[in-house]
Amino acid sequence: MDVLDTMVRAVRRDGVVLDLQVIRPDPLVEARGRVVCPIDGEPLFRTADAATAAIDALVRTGRLVEDAVDDHEVRKHYVDGPELVADIAGSRRSLPAEAVPRLSALAGPCAVVERCRLRRLVVV
Repeated sequence: MDVLDTMVRAVRRDGVVLDLQVIRPDPLVEARGRVVCPIDGEPLFRTADAATAAIDALVRTGRLVEDAVDDHEVRKHYVDGPELVADIAGSRRSLPAEAVPRLSALAGPCAVVERCRLRRLVVV
């Protein structure tokens, strides 16, 4: 929590801290307006959960006040399936093994859709 404490101390009183989190459920791969498969987001959620818990602790102690919350979808677009497969392979997330051949053969655009939460926090 040292990095978080340092960040909060660097913000003046009544200053704003924005916290962007990935939230459950697992992200989905979409192509042609249909869901192709889910992506296992659990490895990333474990890290996100720890970061959320650290910020929530600062809210409980009164160092930060939650001013606003916005849950929304974020879409990351890909030219084709192979680009998506390569991107996911380089991340902490994973595709279902049975979906990889189908995605690797996908010639058209596709997207990863995930839920995110943006919190506006005020330093007190």
